Amino acid sequence: MTICDSAATSADADKRPDQCEDDASDRMRALTAPATARMLVEAGPGTGKTEIAALRLAGLVTTNLSPAQILVLSFSRNAVRTLTRRMVSVAGTDEHIVEELRHISVRTFDSWAFRILRLVGRTPEELLRRSYDSNISAVTDMIVGQGRDAVLEAIGDRRHLIVDEFQDLPGARGELVLALLDLLAPPDRTGIGFTVLGDPAQAIFSFSAKSQGSTSYPRPTEYWRRIVDVYGSQLDLVRLTRNYRSTPPIAEISARLRAVLLGDYSESQKLEAVKRALAALPETSELSVSAFQGHGSTAILTRTNGEALRVLTKLMGQGPNSPGVPIRMRAASYATLPPAWIAALLRPVRSGAVTKSQFDRIYQHLTGVWNDAVRRQLGLPDVDTAWSRLAQAAGATSDAVSFELAALRTRMGWPDAFPDDQPLADDGLIITTVHQSKGSEFDVVTILESATDFRGKDDGDTSPEEEANVSYVAMTRAAKTLHRSPSTAIYTPPTNWTFRNDRTRLCNWWGGWINLEMGQKGDVDPFGFVDPNIHGQGGVEKLQSFLLTNAHALEGRKVVLCRRNEDGKATWLIHLQEDGGRLGLLLGVTSNELTFDLLHILHPKGYGLPWRIYNLRISGVGTITSEIDRQLDPPETSSRLWLGVSLFGTGDFQPKSR
Repeated sequence: MTICDSAATSADADKRPDQCEDDASDRMRALTAPATARMLVEAGPGTGKTEIAALRLAGLVTTNLSPAQILVLSFSRNAVRTLTRRMVSVAGTDEHIVEELRHISVRTFDSWAFRILRLVGRTPEELLRRSYDSNISAVTDMIVGQGRDAVLEAIGDRRHLIVDEFQDLPGARGELVLALLDLLAPPDRTGIGFTVLGDPAQAIFSFSAKSQGSTSYPRPTEYWRRIVDVYGSQLDLVRLTRNYRSTPPIAEISARLRAVLLGDYSESQKLEAVKRALAALPETSELSVSAFQGHGSTAILTRTNGEALRVLTKLMGQGPNSPGVPIRMRAASYATLPPAWIAALLRPVRSGAVTKSQFDRIYQHLTGVWNDAVRRQLGLPDVDTAWSRLAQAAGATSDAVSFELAALRTRMGWPDAFPDDQPLADDGLIITTVHQSKGSEFDVVTILESATDFRGKDDGDTSPEEEANVSYVAMTRAAKTLHRSPSTAIYTPPTNWTFRNDRTRLCNWWGGWINLEMGQKGDVDPFGFVDPNIHGQGGVEKLQSFLLTNAHALEGRKVVLCRRNEDGKATWLIHLQEDGGRLGLLLGVTSNELTFDLLHILHPKGYGLPWRIYNLRISGVGTITSEIDRQLDPPETSSRLWLGVSLFGTGDFQPKSR
């Protein structure tokens, strides 16, 4: 079959045969270009941009480049995971290519900038106190200033740079890309190539650039023009337009709207065209798990994190258990934990260092004890992959013969500790914002209409054109089925409130109830899962065993927070909730950080701290550690790694007068 076979979408039906041949020719040119080529790939939704990037990488490592000579940067962990999965799929059964692709450095700008600054001498403590954007800008400043040679040495012998989703790199990230291109592949020097991929019609992050202090950054399309102007005839421009992913009706909507968004129309005209297309979609008012079962990969896309939280509450229902289908939320700012298999393997270690032979024995013993269900729940990698990831996270090389546990504990929270393509559960129903959905595709997509006009309000003064692009991105995530759901399908969503130390939480105060986002970093006391004063004699070991054998089953379980007063301080014990509202197993305890934030909103209005907080759920079981000097009873003393849970959702309670 040719590229213009019977599978062509209706959006392609009016194309001349030579136009289809041009599209095929452009794809082949992108795949077979030499490592020295300098290429700008403009690819619309469903045109196979991610596959092009993956095949490009596979082609580079099978010619004359080693994995260490290729650097891939993308804007989000989700985009990195998507690209990494596609890399493995295009490699097929060639084990050599699969192994080579595993060692290519694929990073987000955040973690890559963190690593470069560490390598040039900045302390992790300093970098962790600063924002991602500040660290990214610091790397750019070094490249264009006196630190150019130091950054070049830290980058190493790179021969090709790939940048994905370039249209979503305004501000600090866009400036870094231009600086990197000038550093590695200046127009007056040949030898090092680059492949920059993206789609101007999907530029939806320019609002984030406007919030980066007083610095004024150009619009995303300006960065495209700069590359074209700088490299001129050296640049190979590739445009891909044929939609391979979507059914003909969805592909037709995509093609029609893309022509408007990239055409010579006013911003208001573009927004109106997209609004009409969104309003014409079939409406589904039922947001329930049963409505989405059995239809393939499914996502509900919202405009804000607050709306995503409301959708989560709606789908989870009132019962204490998770629905039969796993529900994954990729929104809001709840904390995620390092993988549970780390603590499951290393918690029994009694020495300060772990050798490879010792690790192999532990792995062999424990995997012999655990049944298949436990291994699956932990997401346990094979022994060599597990060792490689732990050794590198501890600052050693992947083929090291030992690493220090103290180094692993210290570095586990660093942005570059683990690969940015760590597995992300894709089964079940995904709830996410449109912005977080970039780089993803689903069989079925339902777009929740928003009751808010975001332009000029709390979305960073989003322009009409960018607002049109946001809705366009939402409508182009679907492959088979596309619906919309009215804003009335959920309750009024919470909005961002600011607390002490510039912390923000989603909050809503209505009808005598407060709904407050909980589960952020620092909300749960890490020692609460191993404190014998809480769990009693032998209780710690029982809890750790329970978390190990129920890691997957606990996802989505509802918990109740019960206040306790100790030494004049108020915290909340975290209990599983059973049927009828009964208190179940005691898991842990909240931290002072959450108490301070509750006092921040309640005390000025004359309210006291609540005795019980309802409706939070467990997002997952993971590895907990802490370097705080606190005496622990055996067996936790040595490794200081143990299992715990992270929470998400809103904690709901009725405030009472003091």
